[in-house]
Amino acid sequence: MTSYDVDVLVAGAGPVGLTAALQLARWGVSVRLVDAAPGPATTSRALGTHARSLEIYDQLGILGDIAPHGTRVNAFIRHQADRTARVDFDFGDLATPYPYMFNIDQVITERVLRGYAASAGIEVEWNTVLESFQHDDDAVTSLLRNGDARHETVRAKYLWGCDGGHSTVRKILQLPLAGEAAHTWLIADAIVHTDLARDGVHWLFPAGGALMLFPFPDPGKWRLLDTTGEGEPERPEQIARQFSTKLSQALGRDTVVDGPSWVSKFTIQQRAVPAMHAGRCFVSGDAAHVHSPASGQGLNTGIQDAYNLAWKLAMVVHGHADATLLDTYDAERVPIGRALLASTANVMDNAMVDTGTTDSQDSDQGFMRRLIRNMSGLSIAYPDSPLTVPDDEPGQGPRPGRRLTQISAADAQSPGWTALRALLRTTAWHLLVFAQSKPATGQGQVTPGTEPLPAWLDKVTISRRRPDEDEHAVWDPDGRIQDTLTAADGDWILVRPDGYLSARGTGEASLRAALHRLTGPHTRESARA
Repeated sequence: MTSYDVDVLVAGAGPVGLTAALQLARWGVSVRLVDAAPGPATTSRALGTHARSLEIYDQLGILGDIAPHGTRVNAFIRHQADRTARVDFDFGDLATPYPYMFNIDQVITERVLRGYAASAGIEVEWNTVLESFQHDDDAVTSLLRNGDARHETVRAKYLWGCDGGHSTVRKILQLPLAGEAAHTWLIADAIVHTDLARDGVHWLFPAGGALMLFPFPDPGKWRLLDTTGEGEPERPEQIARQFSTKLSQALGRDTVVDGPSWVSKFTIQQRAVPAMHAGRCFVSGDAAHVHSPASGQGLNTGIQDAYNLAWKLAMVVHGHADATLLDTYDAERVPIGRALLASTANVMDNAMVDTGTTDSQDSDQGFMRRLIRNMSGLSIAYPDSPLTVPDDEPGQGPRPGRRLTQISAADAQSPGWTALRALLRTTAWHLLVFAQSKPATGQGQVTPGTEPLPAWLDKVTISRRRPDEDEHAVWDPDGRIQDTLTAADGDWILVRPDGYLSARGTGEASLRAALHRLTGPHTRESARA
């Protein structure tokens, strides 16, 4: 029998690696989390958190610790010579409890994630470099070097590379990061003396290029992005004067920028890998796709990568699924990386250009509305995944392959949804069963039957009648769950651990058919004792 030092070795303790390690630990998987840096980052990087990531933070149970430290962005505001166009965030039919972008310093996001990881038994091993590894059908053997040059060999079931754009894991796996270098931009964080609305992201067009301003929660502080790439990062006072001049020109009034607290110049890479795993090794986040920061997708996509893979690894480690389940990571997330390159390239080609004509106003606003929807992450779906059982008769409400929580903030705060969202934070698949509003029996009811449910599946009964004391029953007194999900008495909905619907139907026979389809190539019917 093969022996292992740990179930999963995670390389990289940024937001993606922390999310990966936290989720694995919550599922009872043993994890080591290493990072070559001497300690946590102290300078700002990613800022914008989008609606889908906020939904994930809620399901992880960490949103309450993040919310006090950020600020809501409710609009895009485009300043041009003859007009200013404000487009308020409107996701249309993409309902969410979080209909905005949330700006929060990545340093704080990482701090919150580290705290939760530590409470789950995961401590970051700083100053620890992944130098090399070898993998075969049985294990991944990695060579680590710590700060005092001592080496250690670690044998793990799986290796997960969340180690950024220069990923060691990706390079050793020889996964090509295909694409091209695009533009060189300059970013700075600074106090700006301006009366610009602080609930919006601003586009401005001084001579020669475009500027973007993103509000920080801190009073007066903004992130400034200059698409010309002009300026020397090591000369912060020059950078302040440069931004002051350009903002004054674009706004038509004197605007002063203080010396920045952080400056970076970088060449934008638009690249993605053709596969996100090889054997027992995986890559996520910037290790798998790098792109323009214009729409703030990097941190968000990486966290969504980690949230997609962690539960799948856990099921395989615990013997609830065979290794073919891990192939669905590529099937579901590689297309997302490709689409990300296309969408961010579109932003660079369109949003950074001053059209200069009033006739283009409708076009500009249409573009910004599409951008708002795309960057939210709410439209990401897996209808063609092997884990999705298609509807025979598609209807209203969330369909298989899409998010369960397609609800407004008001619906999310109803008694039923409040209780259900709490149950969905547990590490399991969930079977939502809609009970009769009054006692009844019949062939349409989903009952335990003679065949037990799989061990990885938690059954949650939802009823408008107050249930008996049962931690897996939800009282939906106003019927908001049933109404928003368009579910009738006797219906059931099968929900993946990451909050996406896998299947839905009516009655026990259709449920067993769906479970049989899902458990065939991917999962094992290890039932509860």
